[in-house]
Order: sequence, then structure tokens, then C-alpha cells
Amino acid sequence: FNSISTLLNGNYQTFQQAFGVPSQLQSNPNVGVFAQDEWRVRPDLTINAGLRYDLQFLPDPIRTDTDNLSPRLGIVYAPGDRKTVIRASFGLYYDRIPLRATSNALQRDGSKYIVVQLSPTQPGAPVFPNILPVQPATLPTKPNITRIDPNIEASYSQQANLQIERELPGNAVVSVGYLHVRALHLILSRNANVPTVPVSAGIPNLGRPDPDWGNISRFESSGKSNYDGMVVSFNKRAARWASLRLSYTFSRTIDNAGNFFFSSVQNNFDINDDRGLSDNDQRHRLVVSGSLEVPPHDKATGFQRFLCGFQMGYIFTYASRLPFNVLLGSDRNFDTNFNDRQVGVGRNTGRGFDFVSLDLRLSRKIQLTERVDLQLLAEGFNVLNHANLGVPNNTFGSGVQPLPRFGQPTAAFDPRQFQFGMKVSF
Repeated sequence: FNSISTLLNGNYQTFQQAFGVPSQLQSNPNVGVFAQDEWRVRPDLTINAGLRYDLQFLPDPIRTDTDNLSPRLGIVYAPGDRKTVIRASFGLYYDRIPLRATSNALQRDGSKYIVVQLSPTQPGAPVFPNILPVQPATLPTKPNITRIDPNIEASYSQQANLQIERELPGNAVVSVGYLHVRALHLILSRNANVPTVPVSAGIPNLGRPDPDWGNISRFESSGKSNYDGMVVSFNKRAARWASLRLSYTFSRTIDNAGNFFFSSVQNNFDINDDRGLSDNDQRHRLVVSGSLEVPPHDKATGFQRFLCGFQMGYIFTYASRLPFNVLLGSDRNFDTNFNDRQVGVGRNTGRGFDFVSLDLRLSRKIQLTERVDLQLLAEGFNVLNHANLGVPNNTFGSGVQPLPRFGQPTAAFDPRQFQFGMKVSF
């Protein structure tokens, strides 16, 4: 149904009903073996090394990926006065093939059950709320199916990290770090039965290479991504009155596969055509957090005694704009997926909205007896009431000028909120 009114009237736009085996059984034994050692070469130098091997057994026709060998190495060096610490590491990290991909492919490959799709004007379409009693002998629309690459490989990442940390006067620590992550064999979905002619040509099933089926979504390990980030942090440990932690990240992420589950590409014949900024490419992120506390004072009197025991915690977050994919809103390459962009427009070239939030927590502990105390709490979220807008409308349209709603927000995060609580400890 495309609206509430059509639902109430029973005028559906599309009808789908599945026929065949109602369930799919699959086993998934996993075996992991690892060895690691720590070697203190000198009082100021420590080396950690390890090796891990993983196996994931999946049902036919998926062949077992047997080369998941992942070495790890870490080095910690604290020269001189030991107030400076240098940490470096490198390792391979394997993921498992998601069971949703395997179950979808095993159950929806066209041999176990079929999804019948009908429009209300096609012969045999039921009147709402009725359903079809049996599977039609002739399907008016070729069903879409799902398959998986028998040689699919587990995705893995190559991670390298370098961090320099320095202890400062006043019980404080500052650190600067760099992180590089390269991920390979990410799972994505590609249409292996793309139409060769548009609907207007009038050719049965749009001239697909395999005329027995509609779209054939094929899970394969073709995705890649690269992340590079610098992290700067300052941490002042709890003193008599206050603690403070500041963390800033400057990063960039590039990939050829979207982050939502099993993304599909625009050009099924050239996956790298989708290479661009990742969905979660957030260039800047700043978080400032800490607490302020009025410590107890034996000689406090009057108003000073009232203030003793109050504590305020705070978290301030700023995150720069995330990218979004600018779409035509039409099927330019007639592959029946409406994820096409204008010619020459790269993936995720639009930019959304930044995020700013300040959360506060005020608490006061009251000692009722020697063994019972009462804590009063007041918490505020987004106390500045900043309008943190959600995903923008990404449909540009097919013209030179964008549609009126293009780039406008479609949702918003929570406005300012408060909550109050009381906790008794005994």
C-alpha cells in the first residue's frame, strides 16, 4: 500500500506471496586457534606477538575459506624517564561470513521457494485481504532470486597503529595517535542478471541474460575500504575538584560499498564506479567530558556545607557532516534498482548536517545513616536544544536544477530533554 487511505480501502499497489519450503536449516561450526607471547626485551621495551587461525564451515555450495591466518605484533617503548610511551602495532583481523547472506542464498535460490509478485490489475490477483490458495502455474512476472558466490571469502582488515603518549605535570596525560585500517573482501550484493533493454522496448523480461529469472542478487566478497585517522587526546585525571578528558579525531574513509546491510552498487559491471566517501566518513569529531565536584570539608559551615557532595558531569560532542548519495530518483540504467546518480556524479558527494550536543548530570549525595545514603539526580540531554537534523532528502531529480525538497532534512534527533531520579544505597 502506498498510503493509509489505500490501506483502509484495500487498494494495494503490490502483492507478494511466498510458496515452498517454510524454513531453512543450516549449521555453522567455527574453529579458532591462537598463540601469543609477551617478551620484555629490556625494562623499557616490551614486544607482544601472536598468530591466529580461523575456520568457518558453511553448507554447500559454499566452499570453506582455509587461508584465514592472521599475525599480530605490538611494541611498547618507554625511554628515559618513562614519562613518554610509544606504542605501535600491526595485525590482520578476520570476520565471519554473515549467516543472513548464506541463509538468504540457500533459501531464495529459486529451488526451495518462489515469491510471486502481482499488481492488482494482473490476472489472478487476489482481492484484499484474500491470498492465493496455491502457487500459480504461470508466473506473470519472473521472480527475483538470491545466490551466493561459492568461492566467497571472509572479509578481513589490515590494521596499523602508532601512538605517542606523554605524562604532563598536574596528573595529566596527552597523546597523539594514527590509525590505518584497510578492509578487503567486504560482502556486497550485485545483480548478476541485469536487464539489457528498457521497459519501453517491449521485450520479454527486459532481455536478461537468464530469461528464467528476474533480478539475481549475488552475494560476493568484492568490497574494499580504507580508513585513516588521527586521534589527539588530553586526559586530566580526577583531582580534588575536577577531571577532564578531551578527544579529537580527524579522519577519512573511502570504500566502494555502502554501510547498510549488503549494499548494492549502481553499476553492476563496474563495482569501482561506486568508489567514494564512505557512508560514515566523518571528518571531524570532538568530545569533551569530565566532572566537577565539591569535596567534603570538615570545617565547612552554612552554605559551604550545603554545597559539599554536589557533583556535575558533562559531555560535549561535536561531529561534522556525514555524506549522502545524490540520486536521480529514476532508473537511468534500467536495472530495476533506483540507486542511479547523474552521469559524472560520484557516490556520496552530498553533505548532510553537523551534530552538536551538551549533556549534563547534577547529583547530590546525602548520608542518611551510617549505612544508608540517598542520591538525588538531575540529567539533561542536548541542553542547548541544538537542532540536530537527520538524513537529508537525497533525490536531486533529472533536471539541471534540483527538486525543491532536495537537501532538506527528513528527520531530527531528540530535542532538549530532562529526567530526574533518586537512588538509595544501603
